[in-house]
Amino acid sequence: MALERLTRIATLSLGALYVAAGIGKVAEASSSEGGLALGTLVTAGALVLIGLALTTRQPHVGRGLVCVGSLMGIIATAWTIVVPVLALGVVFLTLRETVSA
Repeated sequence: MALERLTRIATLSLGALYVAAGIGKVAEASSSEGGLALGTLVTAGALVLIGLALTTRQPHVGRGLVCVGSLMGIIATAWTIVVPVLALGVVFLTLRETVSA
């Protein structure tokens, strides 16, 4: 039960972080660079959040979306240290939940 709760909190945090980072990047960046960051990060965040919402009804689809969104966001946040580690942690926890289910 504690692992499931940790997975949900980490996934929700990662999705919100990706969306916020994408919007923040657009606010500070130039036109072409900002558009790419917005598209990548907001899409990754949307996939993570939609996957989290679908996990209760369609676990395999939801967990797949969480993993794809998490990995997609790593590309845009590779310049940081904490965010890719969080994303890999979410993927690990999600896959661990899938195996134990």
